[in-house]
Amino acid sequence: MTRLALKFALVVTAAWPAIALSTSASCGQEKDAFTDLEYVNWQRAVDAYDKGFGPLTSQAVPTLLDRAGFQKDGVLLSGMLKEVGSLLDVACGPGQVLDAAIALAGSGGAYTALDFSPNFLRLAQERLSAKYPNTPDRVTLKFALGDAQAMPLRAAAFDAVTSNFGILHLSDPDAFLAESYRVLKPGGRLAFSAWAAPPATEGFDLVLGAVNAAGNPNVPLPAGPPFFQYADPATVRRALAKAGFVDVDVTTVDWMEWHVDSADELYEIFLEGTARTRELLRGQTETEAEAVREELRRRFRERRGALRMPAVVSSGQKPL
Repeated sequence: MTRLALKFALVVTAAWPAIALSTSASCGQEKDAFTDLEYVNWQRAVDAYDKGFGPLTSQAVPTLLDRAGFQKDGVLLSGMLKEVGSLLDVACGPGQVLDAAIALAGSGGAYTALDFSPNFLRLAQERLSAKYPNTPDRVTLKFALGDAQAMPLRAAAFDAVTSNFGILHLSDPDAFLAESYRVLKPGGRLAFSAWAAPPATEGFDLVLGAVNAAGNPNVPLPAGPPFFQYADPATVRRALAKAGFVDVDVTTVDWMEWHVDSADELYEIFLEGTARTRELLRGQTETEAEAVREELRRRFRERRGALRMPAVVSSGQKPL
């Protein structure tokens, strides 16, 4: 492991965005500093994330849907989503996954969006409800405010479960995998995406490298799971097998690119559109913050073209 990756594993991975009902949202959970940090920052980061990361994260959606069994070579799998098949998208954010799935299906199907952030869920509801009004011959849309690690949904209810980068934001990812298994019908598939580790993901490499080189990488943050652990196929396979999944697949989507115009724009996206990295940046002194910005500008000038931002899409099937 490189020095940069190791430091991120010890520092920033000790806290990155979570998907679970915050105690602030009356979920009744024991207070969790990690989840509270995530909840507060994701509530305020909706617009910044949607604008900054949205065009990037949407690039993983076609592979995510394919690995969930929703499509195969552009054709719906009748064995998965039948005429009235059902898809659950966990940590739905602005609704990218369901938007793509409904557009692909054309008609029919039941779609449920789940998120712990009322503000993100509201945005997804506004967009999807306006674009795809509920009609008997079209689609059924439902929106659920809830914890990905204790879903307020009945067992064996869905043909497929997806989560686009949501697993990175959970205090207990194994609980999410177990819950996904519970709510899936026998034969159903789960698919989730995560970022590849730096230096492959150049956006993370630039920002975290600048903090390590010119700032303070040891800002105290609430403890949380390693952010890049699901970039490792062995870790993915162990976690999915533990939850009971079979037919596990791990695919790298290595063509994803991020078009960012300047180092300052990249800094602002991470500052305003993330949770844990925001706290890392906010934890710098004024002098350190300016040094980080200047180091980031220097590193950014050395780059050419769009930033490479590969994702890892993992999937598994609930046995029949």
